[in-house]
Amino acid sequence: MATAALGPYTVKDWLSTPEGEHWELIHGNLVMTEETAGNSKLARKILVALDNYLERHPLGEAAHNTAFGFPEIIDLDREGVVPDLCYIPNDQLSKWDDEANVQKGVIPALVVEILSPSTREIDLVDKVEIYREAGVLEYWILDRSQEAMRIWRFSENPNAPIAVQSFAETITTPLLPGFVLDLPKIRKALVVGRKCPDQSR
Repeated sequence: MATAALGPYTVKDWLSTPEGEHWELIHGNLVMTEETAGNSKLARKILVALDNYLERHPLGEAAHNTAFGFPEIIDLDREGVVPDLCYIPNDQLSKWDDEANVQKGVIPALVVEILSPSTREIDLVDKVEIYREAGVLEYWILDRSQEAMRIWRFSENPNAPIAVQSFAETITTPLLPGFVLDLPKIRKALVVGRKCPDQSR
């Protein structure tokens, strides 16, 4: 369950939240969420796939649980997000600051969020608005409970996903030519990982 502290709060308040807690600043409200073990496993699998691709095709870098503030949004001081995963193209990496707690002005081309009960409404509603206004090109929302993935490409349709695909399908994106996210393979690995070893032997 998400813990919320209703605002108005600012990025300064957000940065003063305790280390080790997962807080985001959504429309001036501080929201603390918890990442489930299943979501963590799925995120790691996708991150490995992105990293492997980007090692062969040096188009940019993938990042995990990195905080962003977006100057393109009018009320910058009221928004701060930490996407589960993202892909940052080379033309944005020149703005990257290794010493900063929040990357300001760095716009990921692709953002990936994995739904959990505590983040569902934020990911499906608030973050769609934030990422669209910030200039993110593509937004993937993975739903483990429904084994479905919503794909937003804001230039094609700013108001609705351009596709909803199942975990039985492979995923591609024009942002990463030749990249294939093998969701059936990942899904199988996650299911196998949930099985307990036979203790009767």
